[in-house]
Amino acid sequence: MSFSIKAMCKHGELLHRRKTVEAALKKAREMSRTGCYDIYITTPEGRDYHSSELADLPCTPSSARPVQKTHSPNKPGPTSRFPK
Repeated sequence: MSFSIKAMCKHGELLHRRKTVEAALKKAREMSRTGCYDIYITTPEGRDYHSSELADLPCTPSSARPVQKTHSPNKPGPTSRFPK
């Protein structure tokens, strides 16, 4: 499942793919800042969203996002200098 981000720039058409809607929106904003135009995000279901419609793009609910770990499960966590 991936989102496609298409845009025109002075060198021609650009196409990028991202795995999440958040990453696709971030890339679309970046492309807009660098002078690209006619920016579209295509969802995995095939729905196209023009840059003027990006606010309508459904975002991933926070409960459906994967939890990011802050440390390796094999490493012990922080320890206190003072025993309990």
